Amino acid sequence: MEFSSKPLRTLPLIIALCLAILSGCASSPDPSVDETALTLNEAHKAYNAKEYKRVFQLLFPLAAAGNDKAQYALGYLFYHGMGVEKNERQAMHWVQQAAAQGNRKAIQALTPVQ
Repeated sequence: MEFSSKPLRTLPLIIALCLAILSGCASSPDPSVDETALTLNEAHKAYNAKEYKRVFQLLFPLAAAGNDKAQYALGYLFYHGMGVEKNERQAMHWVQQAAAQGNRKAIQALTPVQ
């Protein structure tokens, strides 16, 4: 199964969109939402600074906890070998996890190019 590279190039846009959505939850009484938003924001800053190992360190706990956006982003990092050793098997695992939760970009990435 091959990835469509077009959706994978949109990671910065996805992270920015996630941050915009989650920033509306900043007044939420659930502290985990605030922490998730802060972590995604920090990961976005690290990505822009090309600190890919830091991006991985920030997003892995979120992905392991089931955050679909972090799962998709980890798939992207593994697929392109950014901050981690390139590993298509791990990329597929994380993108499939995100897709199983309905993440559109992950679903598109798993859709064969025709």
